[in-house]
Order: sequence, then C-alpha cells, then structure tokens
Amino acid sequence: MSAFAGLLAIGRALPVDLAERFAKALDAPGLELPQYWSDAGVHLSHRMRVTAPEDRQDKQPRHNAEHPLVLVFDGYLVNRPELIQSLALPRSANNWPDSALAFEALLHWDERAAEHLLGDFALAAWNPMTQCLLLMRDGVGQRPLYYHHSNGLFAFATSPTALLAIPGIPWGVDEDRLILNLFDLPLDPHSTFHKHISALPAGSVATLRGSRLTQRCYWTPERKSELHLPHEEDYVEAARELFNRAVRDCLRIEGPAFSSITGGLDSSAVSVTALRHLPGNRLTTLTSLPAEGTITADSPSFYASERPYVESIAEQSPSLTPLFFPGPELHRWDTDWTAMFQSTGTPWRNVMNLAWMGPARDYVRQQGGRVLLSGGLGNITLSWDGQGTLPGLIRRGRWLQALREANALAQGSGRSASTARQIFRTTLMPFLPGYIQRVMRNLLGQSTELEWQKQCSVTPAARNRPQIQAAFRKRERMSTLGSWELRQCCFEERQVSLEAMGLVRALHGFEVRDPMADRRLLEFCFSLPDSLYLNGGVSRLLARHVTADRLPASVVNNRRRGLQCPEYMHRMTAMRPMLAEHLAQLNGSPLAREILDLKRMSALLAHWPSTPWHREYLTVLHRGLHFGQFLHWVESGGTRN
Repeated sequence: MSAFAGLLAIGRALPVDLAERFAKALDAPGLELPQYWSDAGVHLSHRMRVTAPEDRQDKQPRHNAEHPLVLVFDGYLVNRPELIQSLALPRSANNWPDSALAFEALLHWDERAAEHLLGDFALAAWNPMTQCLLLMRDGVGQRPLYYHHSNGLFAFATSPTALLAIPGIPWGVDEDRLILNLFDLPLDPHSTFHKHISALPAGSVATLRGSRLTQRCYWTPERKSELHLPHEEDYVEAARELFNRAVRDCLRIEGPAFSSITGGLDSSAVSVTALRHLPGNRLTTLTSLPAEGTITADSPSFYASERPYVESIAEQSPSLTPLFFPGPELHRWDTDWTAMFQSTGTPWRNVMNLAWMGPARDYVRQQGGRVLLSGGLGNITLSWDGQGTLPGLIRRGRWLQALREANALAQGSGRSASTARQIFRTTLMPFLPGYIQRVMRNLLGQSTELEWQKQCSVTPAARNRPQIQAAFRKRERMSTLGSWELRQCCFEERQVSLEAMGLVRALHGFEVRDPMADRRLLEFCFSLPDSLYLNGGVSRLLARHVTADRLPASVVNNRRRGLQCPEYMHRMTAMRPMLAEHLAQLNGSPLAREILDLKRMSALLAHWPSTPWHREYLTVLHRGLHFGQFLHWVESGGTRN
C-alpha cells in the first residue's frame, strides 16, 4: 500500500531539508505525492500507494483534533468486518480505509491493537501527550519496518534507503548478515544488511518512551495441541473453507486483477479460487517461461516449462486469461544492480530469478495493475511437503515406519530401492555422533563439507566467524527435528526473508498479496498431524486433496517441481563481460577480498562451460558478484560508480 518514514530528534533540531530527503528516498513507481506532519522534534512522512478502493479516501499521516495520536500505516487488513463489529463503529466504516480502522484499534486497545489486526501491515503511531512512539508489524511479516536508535535520535521507515538519507546515520555493512545470507543460514530477525539499521521482527511491537526502547513478540505460531477430527475429509473441508476465505479477503483490488501462476499447486489454486469471486469472473494470469530456444530437458524431479500445466488449468477454467512471458535476453535487473540498491537498500538472493520474471511484472505495471496475487507461502502452510516426518519417526523410535516411508517416497518418485536406502541413510546420519558421521562419510567417499556449503562464494576465513559457525550448527540441528519443530524453524527463516516482498514494490510499483500467508490458515495448518502432509510416499498430501476440486488431475498429481530460470547459464553468458568488470572492481575492495572468494570466482569466470547446468556459476559467481556490488555501493556511500 504505502511507504512512510519518521524521525524523532530528542533535544535537537530537525534537518531543514528532512521532508525533501524522505520524499526522494521513499520515491517508487505508483506512489502518490508525499504528505507530512511535524511538531517540535518530530517529523512523519507518508506516500500513498492506492491498491484497494478504500485507499482513495485515505489521508495520512492520520490524526484528528479529538485524539492525541498521529498514525502512519502501510498495510492491507483482512478482518475488517470483525474489527468494525468489535470496535462498534458505524456502518459507514465499511468504506473507511484500512488506516482509519487501525487508528480506531489503537485508540481502543493501544499497543494490544496489533493482536486484533489481521493481514499485512506495518505502522508507527506517535502520541504527543505521552511522548510515546509505537511501532508494529504483522505476525507473518509481509511488510518490513526498519529503525535506527542512537543518542538523541530515533528514526524509522519502511525502507532502509529512507534511513540512510538522514544526516547522522552512518553507512556500513553488517558483514555477518551478508555472509549468512550467502550461505542461506538462519538470520537474526533484528539484523539488516546495514550495521546501523535494525529491523523490527515480524509479530512484534516496539515502544519508545524517552530514550528507552522496549520490544515484545505478540504472535508466533504455537502448537498447543494437535488437532484431531473424526475423518480425513473433515480436515480437507476445514482447510478448503479457510483457504477460500483467505483468497476472498485478498480481493479488494483497485484496478485490473492479475495473478502469478505456475504449474504448481499454490499459485494455481489461488488463481482459480480468486476467479470464482472476482467481479465478472475474469482474471489475467502471468507465467514466466524459459527464453526461446533454450528449453532444457525435464528430469525425474523437475520440469523446465510451466506452459503445458498452465494451459491445462486454463482449459478447465476458461475465464482465466493466461499470458506467457519468455525470459528476456537481459532485463534491467540483470544489468543495473545499483538502481536496485538505491530503490530498496538491499541485495537480492535470487536476483537472476527477479530479472527473469521482470517482463511479466513490468506488464502488470504497464497495464495499470496495482496488485499481483501469489501463493508464495504455500510451501509453509497448505502445501507443506512433510519434511521432517522421517526424523520425527526416528526420534519416536519408529525406525521401521521411517524405513517404509522412505521406500514409499522412492517408489512414488520412480526411483530405485537404493534411493530409498539413501533417503533413510541421509535421515539417520544427523542423529549419529559426529565422529561416526565423519567415518561414514569417509567410507562413502563424501566430503565433510556438505554440498550446500560448497555452493557459496564466502572465503574460508569469513565462514569461520563465531556467528557463522553457530548458524551452521543450528542448521545441522534442524536436520534432526520433527515436522512441527522443523516447520516452525523454516517459518521463522521465511519471516526474515519476507521483507523482500515489501521491498519489491519499490522495483515494480505494485503490491503482492498472498492468501497462503493468512494467519488463520497458517495456525490451522500448523495444528495438523504429520500424516496429512506426507503419507504412503505422497508429499504435499493436504494440498493435493484440497485442490482436487478445482485443478486438473495432471497438476494435482504431479510430483515434479518447476524450475525458475532454467536457462541461467545462457543468460550469464550474455552477462559475462559485465561480470568480469564487477570482479575487477571488487579486487580493489579490502572488505570484498576479506569476505568473498574472489580467486574462486575468477577461476569460474575464466573457464566458461559450454553445457547448461553448473550451479556454482549461479550461486558462487553470479550471486557472489551481486552481493559484492552491494558491498561496493555501501562503501562508496550510495553512489552509482
């Protein structure tokens, strides 16, 4: 919806050009002109992005003469009827913007309002009477909120770039955060890529009184008890009801409706379900495909093109209008990384995929779209694959059942009995003492370094930092967790990475709404038995049952997964001269030489392969250079050099 920023300068004057600095730093496609509110030592800036019909009446910063409160709000609420009833608001409240409902909730519940707001939101509320500032984020974490706290200065914003525009906030990279991101290791939810900027964690409330900042977590998924219903079909019907409601509640859309769709279960289920409830029962779907002439062969585990699956969905739901976008030769996000940093203040883990999907997302903006529906969080909620079920069985001493399930998994995927033994051995290995694991790996001819650890551009010295080693140990412990505990850890990691969902609006000018991130659906899915997700060798079992009434059997029963940007080597070949320039530039940076394995990256660049599958070129070379370019951008103070 919106972008906002604020500054409290305790005992000092506000910068005279602060409003202009915030207006420029928050600027992004689709935002309205900035609006301000200022008082002694306090300034709030807000830029509206209209994404729901009610937003047309929104005016922020929100305040009125009757109540000592000033609010800036970025969000989309899905429980508006319940809020209106609980707050005893007049019938006209049905047409109020979401910020007005949030304002009333704050007046009624104060900092407890966060527990009553469902949807995606970040907000800041200043009370001039009590001199108290409240910051809040939604439980799942779809909207980011950042802050800087130092002597006499407290600043907050929906983007790091707005904070970096404030005089007195120094630039600097959080090196550990950057290394952890390159390894895909668990992150501190308070950390950001910037040493002097913190993030308010998802599901948290922060209160600033004077110079004292306190934080509390108001929501996290808990499994107080496992839900038991009489029949399997009862779970399926309950999940369908919650999912249908989650989709309906995301459909207050200003302008034309668009949905991202693949041949998988999540985005396709969102699209087909939305179609039933949209005015006119029409929906345009967007699918990214491999570039013309680069389609690679499918494998037993993956398929390269989404087209046949999406076409079968559209044939069964003819009111869908499917559009297909072949990957571009090069997109602006392939070549102008500095512009991305200036817009969002962050590097992007999968920048290649972001560029590959660029034409489809550009189309949304060109057609006046303000909202893109997605199913991004489905693999944590409805379509959880049952990962962790086998370790859970082993932890409970059910070894034979775990072996049977491993065998069924292998058979279901068309693999041999040796694959079943490999699945079981991989599951069992983490439970063994470390020295036995090392012996077994030596006997099997395996390196003590896991494969995912090799696919990283970090130097050996940097990976030995204490925080990095602690994250390695946490990742290793996760391999022994049962399904519930593992999914909770995975969800916590996704909460941190979801900040990208909010920041991507600055790149394309529309917001992404994900019904799969609905808290009510998430809480339900987290309460279910493991057997509803993995049983008899069939993974994602609940999602297959729930979507069987709306998707073709070829999609529901498909065990393979689609690939994003399978032609990455083809695209990187076109980028090779630019990559060489970036590498030469990084050789002049002491920090880049300390963190990034530039020697390995140089060897990859020099020995270019002729075949299409070389993962280390994507994860070590391309991603490493992108993060390296971010290092250079911060070191140069945000210039375009």
